[in-house]
Amino acid sequence: MRQSNQAQAHTVQGTLYALTIVGTVYVISMILGQAFTLPYQVMAILMGTFGFLTLRRYDLLTPWMPGRQGSVGTRMYWTWVGLVGGLLMLGYATKYSAYFSRKVLLGWFVATPFALLALHKLSVGVARTLLPQLVRRRTCVVVFVNESARGLARNLRKSQSYELVGFFEDRDMDRTGGPLEGMPYLGKARSVAQYVRDHDIDVVFIVLPDDGGRRALNLLDDLGDTTASVYYVPDFLIINLFEAQVREVEGVTVLEVAETPFYGADGMLKQLFDFAFALGVLVVLSPLLITIALIIKLTSPGPIIFKQKRYGLNGQRFWVYKFRSMHTGAINPNSDVQQASRDDPRVTPIGRFIRRTSIDELPQFVNVLKGEMSVVGPRPHTVAHNEYYRKAVKRYMVRHKVKPGLTGWAQVHGLRGETAQLERMEERIRYDLEYIKNWSPMLDLRIVFMTIMMIFRDRNAY
Repeated sequence: MRQSNQAQAHTVQGTLYALTIVGTVYVISMILGQAFTLPYQVMAILMGTFGFLTLRRYDLLTPWMPGRQGSVGTRMYWTWVGLVGGLLMLGYATKYSAYFSRKVLLGWFVATPFALLALHKLSVGVARTLLPQLVRRRTCVVVFVNESARGLARNLRKSQSYELVGFFEDRDMDRTGGPLEGMPYLGKARSVAQYVRDHDIDVVFIVLPDDGGRRALNLLDDLGDTTASVYYVPDFLIINLFEAQVREVEGVTVLEVAETPFYGADGMLKQLFDFAFALGVLVVLSPLLITIALIIKLTSPGPIIFKQKRYGLNGQRFWVYKFRSMHTGAINPNSDVQQASRDDPRVTPIGRFIRRTSIDELPQFVNVLKGEMSVVGPRPHTVAHNEYYRKAVKRYMVRHKVKPGLTGWAQVHGLRGETAQLERMEERIRYDLEYIKNWSPMLDLRIVFMTIMMIFRDRNAY
């Protein structure tokens, strides 16, 4: 569940914040020549614990903008002021304040916000160097114009997280009160999807037209002269259909309909797991990989590694690596591909074994190290299959909001191998979207374990 995802990220962030708070008081006490005795240790642990509980929800990788009203940095520092105030009240009530140096406390209280800001800058710097896609500005468009859209656009233009490209609107500008100021008109709402595909837009904000909301406000004004309790019930069709969730973007409440779970701290956690796991597997299984490579080379002519274009994150193409399991010339990596079937004559003897046991997929751990794939995620399809199924299966391309994986939620539910029937592909996509919605580190580990358990009993692999 998304709540589980957030809990994992909050735990990592909260731990870093707590260590920063504890480390700062230790450094300040050393600088001022004050021994870090038991009272200081207890105080540091206490404040670190409260820091973990109260600060962990603040994303380390989003722009903080301290001093700006409502920004992460401003809320962070006011939370710290509240913690300091609580500590001072506790010290006064228990008479323990006499155990501490006022210089150390004052230095700690002043230095900690700067230490937290340094932690934020360091985290962003590391992410920008190692995982730049996690901290780049996301391009976005607004669909429909009203006062809410104008407020959102003003905030987006000032944002360090989003780059507003323009807006779409079906109505004449005189009916909307004019266009979005300073933003280009991109066309009618029906052209949004094509524009998003052509320009690799990251985010689409759909702002419902004014009519329904204005009538509701008039009614609420009338009901304000009564003693009745009033509940406003919006149209929940889109919420139920796409399992949308309420979020806040630059101070504006929005419905999240389609989003990647790997943006910000969750993305860093996912990629650290991928890199460490892939590196460990390649090192541990290197004797097996060398042996398989030699057998392939000695038993049939042709290259050891087969490369083929696949769709990856955001629909970008990349070369996926596999041990060659078919006879040379049996398959053209640049043409339409016929999926392997049971007793396929194109498959070599060693190929039949490595396909059944998934050993042919092991070179894809190199794709993981290169950042093109994840250990767990929707399996990448050939370009030809992608182009066919994106038109035949609803919401098919949403699976490309995350990196493709060596194994996935669909595969451990028996949807591995040939997908000749459309219904079978629809079921696979349903599991892929379920994985994206419910991702958590524990779900990844569960899928890895289930994959290992099913390798030697999966009848759909051939």
